Amino acid sequence: MSDLLHRIADGWQKTLPVLAVVGAALWLVLFHGAPASEQAMFAALLVIYMVHQTEEHLWPGGFRPYANAHVFRSGRDDWPVDEGGVALVNIAWVWAPIGLAALFPETLRWVGLGWVGLTFVNALSHIGTTVRFRGYNPGLVTSIVIFLPFTIWVFAAEYSRGALSGLEIAGLLIAGVLLHVPVAALFVIPFRRKTPALV
Repeated sequence: MSDLLHRIADGWQKTLPVLAVVGAALWLVLFHGAPASEQAMFAALLVIYMVHQTEEHLWPGGFRPYANAHVFRSGRDDWPVDEGGVALVNIAWVWAPIGLAALFPETLRWVGLGWVGLTFVNALSHIGTTVRFRGYNPGLVTSIVIFLPFTIWVFAAEYSRGALSGLEIAGLLIAGVLLHVPVAALFVIPFRRKTPALV
């Protein structure tokens, strides 16, 4: 089992270009008639995230060493932001909830919308990191070019058709911040304790 988990942690990012292309093709087939439905939005978010993850972890990549060098200044390329933790976050905390919301858009509507909020906040965090360290960080380009326009469009579209109120959008943005807390804790706690990450 541990060998399987290691292979997943080591290779998940190599599947991203194929998954993104296949996902985009399926989206065009399934949602060309209703591209602004919530189900279409959630499905698009999953594909968009795969493009973003490609920039972070494959081409040009370098998210882990960047975070360890600039954010944590740990002196190590793979700690506290390690291979296993990054795979866990991107598969379990991103793909799973967004994918489930796309499959069950009515039951998990607020999950999908919460992850739209998370995506908006993620984009702002990349921009903030660039301002703080005055240089490119892996994920910046897709944050500006894809994440921000897409999430703003989702909130604007939902608001214009009465599916979300201004107060609900504000709550989703707060949720986007709070949903980053478990991700940060996964790496910050081992760093503070100076122990290896849990995964």
